[in-house]
Amino acid sequence: MMQSHARNPTEQLMAQLELLWLEASEDPQARLFIWRVKANAESLVQAFIALQQQPPGDYSAPDLFIGLMAPFDTGYGYSHELADEFIERYEASEGEQGWDFEPLLPCYSAAQWQALLGNFAKEHQDRLRYVVTVLTPESVSDDAALMRWLTQSVEQIAPDVRMMLIDTLEQPTWQALQQAFPRRVRLLTPDIDGMKLMQQTASQLSDSDSDRLRCRQFMADAMLLLERGTPQQVEARAGLALAIAHQKGWSEQQVVMHNMIGGAWLKGNAPHKAVEAYHQARHTAQFVGAQPLRAALQMQSAFGEGGAWFSAGEYRRAAEAYRAAAVLAQRAENRVLEIEGWRMAGRCLVLGGDGIAAMSDYARAIDAARPLSAGERAQTTLPLALSDLLHLQDSRRAQALERCAESYQQRKNRFIADAENTVARHAATPAVVRQVECRLQQSLELSFLRARTQREQLIVDGCPAFRQIVAIGRQYLHPHWNGLPDIAHPFDAPPGQWQQMPQSMAQPDDAAGEFIQQTDSRTRHEKGGDNRGDRTTGDRLC
Repeated sequence: MMQSHARNPTEQLMAQLELLWLEASEDPQARLFIWRVKANAESLVQAFIALQQQPPGDYSAPDLFIGLMAPFDTGYGYSHELADEFIERYEASEGEQGWDFEPLLPCYSAAQWQALLGNFAKEHQDRLRYVVTVLTPESVSDDAALMRWLTQSVEQIAPDVRMMLIDTLEQPTWQALQQAFPRRVRLLTPDIDGMKLMQQTASQLSDSDSDRLRCRQFMADAMLLLERGTPQQVEARAGLALAIAHQKGWSEQQVVMHNMIGGAWLKGNAPHKAVEAYHQARHTAQFVGAQPLRAALQMQSAFGEGGAWFSAGEYRRAAEAYRAAAVLAQRAENRVLEIEGWRMAGRCLVLGGDGIAAMSDYARAIDAARPLSAGERAQTTLPLALSDLLHLQDSRRAQALERCAESYQQRKNRFIADAENTVARHAATPAVVRQVECRLQQSLELSFLRARTQREQLIVDGCPAFRQIVAIGRQYLHPHWNGLPDIAHPFDAPPGQWQQMPQSMAQPDDAAGEFIQQTDSRTRHEKGGDNRGDRTTGDRLC
């Protein structure tokens, strides 16, 4: 239970959340609880829940909290995965007391899963108040199917069991549940803020250097105002920190403050004032001693400037800023942001009416990805750069690739719904589940193959320049890359195990190298005159 005197802001917040939970959970009708907070406070709720899963301490509720991350594929599959994860956790626990769960298995429905939890709670009712399951699936195949499963679960939750979900004020994912079951579903909306907690923590820090302490406090205030206040308020508070940092010669802190002021003006729809602040930040960063840090700070300012020009519709100036950011990212040895800088420079030129000139920046993005592994490249914005290039070469064909992915997802959702309905009609017996799952897998595999075949035909029929971009994706990302959105294998088989398309496009040895060389040659050739004009139409490039 919570102490009467919390020692610091974090402990006070944990005590606040515990008290809210204890008060809300006194309602015997409420079975499903949805934490809804600002996006910047979501991690604070997760920290509270994680704290409840530790050995009993100062801020522990009298309940057993269990976080479950099983992936969601189908409703019956999710029920089975949850039961497996729950039992595995039980068997690994030190307090395992011989609970007989075998008669309750297997679980292939929300009702069976809730019956398992209810039985466990009843078995341990002398040791705890509620069993609280916190559901955060690591992946979801179909949002609508998950919502169906949750809807089926609400009325099945046992008296000694509670469920928890988390969403945000910015994206209230589970609102439909609260509206459908107003008595069973309870919203928990604590007034907590990650930025405010940081400010409160900073105010309690001790430091023998009073100037450093005051500067830190002013910086924390400015960060809070960046979210809640006006640009003028941010500038005024940051100015107090800047004055101290300037007097003490703290260049790094000055750069941070100038960038913060730039962000405030950008948020306040004053991009030209934002650019001024970002320019000041880049100038001040020159006096930061260590080169990697200096380049990193200048890079952040350049990205900020690019965003400001972009928001103002000044695309050529934005491209210049993003190009500078890419160069600085290279100096800072940050390949991820180097790729993004070149990609955004190219994107801005396309929006500014110069698709041909954009090719050079996109080529730089591809070149920057060369030293990375395929897995690392997939985590960058390189796939977006390649998708941009496909649209630049042949926008209608690129859109057709996107429609193939959309159609596949629609078929997948329909197959899942049909499978779940069949299982439900036959009381979710193991034999029925095996039969239905086999048919579902066959349907998904055939649908996946159909989508790939359709995409491959579109690619093969495309112009050489279009096929070249796809070839770069297959060279740098995976051997079957066929545009965005990426269509993942329905059973998560790695690309190396996918079936080869009968009419697969021939793959050159070094498509990326050829593209970079061709683009460099074109750029050198065009330096002799202005041949740009309006060249954003992909079909003209093809």
